Amino acid sequence: MKNFLTICAAVAILLASNVACAEGSFAVEVLNLVNAERAWVGVAPLRLAQDLQKASAVRARELVESFSHTRPNGSDCFTVMKNRGRTCGENIAAGHATASETVNQWMNSAGHRENILNPAFRELGVGYAYEDYSDYHHYWVQLFRG
Repeated sequence: MKNFLTICAAVAILLASNVACAEGSFAVEVLNLVNAERAWVGVAPLRLAQDLQKASAVRARELVESFSHTRPNGSDCFTVMKNRGRTCGENIAAGHATASETVNQWMNSAGHRENILNPAFRELGVGYAYEDYSDYHHYWVQLFRG
């Protein structure tokens, strides 16, 4: 019985790390796609910021409840950020299952494109949430900071 519990605990840890790894790979994929767009127009690349990653994960879960730049508690979307920096921005999207489809959606929207290509931004956080029993299933967030 003790060996069985040890194996169950190990499997649980592996499953949890795979979920975190999948979320991290989404962030890296979005970052690479965004930086390719920025390079195309001569704008410096963004880097992932750990605190923005955490804030973006929170926002992605909130989008399942309320797809809006306003948080479910009624506050501004930027209140999720501990350190806003001099400039900040948020892109949200829903419905697409892949990073490439989502970045393409953002690039085809003037306001979202402006955030992605804004030379004042230096850091990025990417959040993703999936909820089977929701309207759009896939929810994406980018938080930018300059």
